[in-house]
Amino acid sequence: MTTDQSPEPGSDELLSVLIADDEAVVRETISIYVNSAPDMQVVGTAADGRAAVQMAETLRPDIILMDIQMPRVDGVEAVAEVLRLLPCTHVVMITTFTSREAVVPALRAGALGYVLKSDPPERLLSAVREAVAGRTQLSPEALEAVVGHLRESDNRASLPASVTLTARESEVLNHLAEGHSNREIAELMVLSEKSVKLHVTNMVSKFQVRDRLQLVIAAHKAGLIQL
Repeated sequence: MTTDQSPEPGSDELLSVLIADDEAVVRETISIYVNSAPDMQVVGTAADGRAAVQMAETLRPDIILMDIQMPRVDGVEAVAEVLRLLPCTHVVMITTFTSREAVVPALRAGALGYVLKSDPPERLLSAVREAVAGRTQLSPEALEAVVGHLRESDNRASLPASVTLTARESEVLNHLAEGHSNREIAELMVLSEKSVKLHVTNMVSKFQVRDRLQLVIAAHKAGLIQL
């Protein structure tokens, strides 16, 4: 494990944040931004993807701010491994890469945000808060990359021949498209969060996609929702 900061237990009132980047100056700068927020606290930093996964298992942070290009294990692989081990932890990518080849795989791996190191600190902090709420926030450059990818894939992608949703699933899907988290959907529909997760899982299977972001995109292409 590689770390340059001793983990400290976070306060119950604060969002605990783990930072993973192979440049010490970046880790220090982001730590300053995060610790300046009244609702967040850095609980650890890691210099590579493998250390990030190991520290996440130990610290169980609310949020991981993850670089893409790191030694030993890259950020995208680390995201997938962290979410496999800790599905309740959220990940926001913070990087310099804006190509489709960087943005799309990171989101497919499960990242809920994608911001640039050159973005204002306020955008980074906002992405953290949005991710905790189960919503995705992208920098304008990352959003442009996603839109470009969708335009290209529109001509190639094919949906299952027939997708039939139950009334409950349709309602959950519409709430997902509005950016609500599972917990918020559960409250709106007076369901348990477990039931909402089950509906989402069933729809992901029906549409033959990997995650909730792709689910919303596929449903939009099928004309089932408006974005």
